[in-house]
Amino acid sequence: MNNIRRTAKLADIASIRQGHPFRGAITAVSDGPVRVIQLKNLSAAGVHDPADLLRTRLHPRKAPDWVQEGDVLLAARGAQPLAVLLCNPPAETVCSPHLYVIRVIDHERVMPAFLAWQLNQERAQEHLRRQSAGSRQQSLRKASIEELRVQLPPLLLQQRMVSLARAAQLEKHHCEQMIAARHQELARYAAHILEERAG
Repeated sequence: MNNIRRTAKLADIASIRQGHPFRGAITAVSDGPVRVIQLKNLSAAGVHDPADLLRTRLHPRKAPDWVQEGDVLLAARGAQPLAVLLCNPPAETVCSPHLYVIRVIDHERVMPAFLAWQLNQERAQEHLRRQSAGSRQQSLRKASIEELRVQLPPLLLQQRMVSLARAAQLEKHHCEQMIAARHQELARYAAHILEERAG
């Protein structure tokens, strides 16, 4: 049995491109047919509600590169280059230029969800932070992302890791909800007690 851990450069298993090349500020159009995913729409849990995405109109010379289910979005700016798996994106959705769109091309070796998880781990994050160090705006270059080496364990192990990560994220969400509910409860009690004493 071959127990050697397989690795590959990211560019060998996925295509990498920047988001739509908007010129200047993105113009919001309330009834625009195109949605735009921006840095502010990303969180550790994924992309926020599609209803919160900015809507606009595009007038490109060629058909835009719409994002797809399973794309991995990577923040090109900021101290933490967050990676997010895209799930069920609305039709006709693009990304801002401050995001990279990573699309797995070798599905026999890597799952998109596992790739997104791995990009958020300390080893990959350290590589990305190191490559952006010295830049005034800490912007990641495409070449730096392409050179990142990723681990490629068997797909079954990738699936197990993804399942564990999702379970941990769900537990975190439930704990945060419980903490928020407890704070609200305490605030109600505090207001009641203080109102009684004030009277």
